[in-house]
Amino acid sequence: MQAPIKLLFVLSLITALAGCAATTPLVLGAGGNHEFLKYKTDIRLKAAAALDEEPDLITYSINGIVENKSNDVINTYLLGYGKDDYSQDMKSIAIYQIGLIYMNRYNKDRDDEKAKAYFHRHLIEFPYSILQDRVHDRLAIIEARKKETVQMTPEQLLSHVDKDRLLNKPITAFDPDLTPMSERAIRENRLDDANGVYLTVYQNPGSSDSIKAKSLYQLGLIYMSEQNPNKSIKKSSYFFRKIMDEFPKQAVSKKAEHKLSKLLNQNNDPVTETSN
Repeated sequence: MQAPIKLLFVLSLITALAGCAATTPLVLGAGGNHEFLKYKTDIRLKAAAALDEEPDLITYSINGIVENKSNDVINTYLLGYGKDDYSQDMKSIAIYQIGLIYMNRYNKDRDDEKAKAYFHRHLIEFPYSILQDRVHDRLAIIEARKKETVQMTPEQLLSHVDKDRLLNKPITAFDPDLTPMSERAIRENRLDDANGVYLTVYQNPGSSDSIKAKSLYQLGLIYMSEQNPNKSIKKSSYFFRKIMDEFPKQAVSKKAEHKLSKLLNQNNDPVTETSN
């Protein structure tokens, strides 16, 4: 079971639809191309809506919601949570994500009471987590919902969303190696969130060298991106060099070397560059 648990936290290995975090089946039942395109659009819309409501959802969590497999995703999180060689920060992320999945209104298996239970569990088990304030905010949202006289189903909610706004966001050309989470961090200026997740994966004793290297690679790409208002050649170079020094045998090390060479060609002295 170790492989799927590790896969969970390596967001770069999760395939996703362009612009939203949801996988799409390659083959559907009989129905023709029109039905396939409609299904694909519906999946994209549900993913975009779920993420719009809760930006803290990571790719794997959104996949579970839009594919109606949230229980499978939650069980995988719990497997990681139960591993002795997974850090407290990793376990904190897992429990937090479970709470977010259960409370999301686009999840057909939504259960606010279970969400509350996991959030309270987080408050008790991870009192020093940087996520604690966010947990309190989510608990307040759940309490406020109790006052709503009408509780709509995911389908009813989707019928009321602004489809044009969710599906027709401006397209920005990102590095193809960036994960959906990394792109979102850049687009929505959520760099602290991305740093927290990727560094947690890197520092986790249970992460393989491959996973650690890929996490650092995402950070290098994020700070190298022209679309990042906080672009920093110094930080980007640091992460690429760290991969080359610590994980020279990993395949991503060659990519890091290539990116670093590109930075060197574009900048006379990236090490002393002080941008951001």
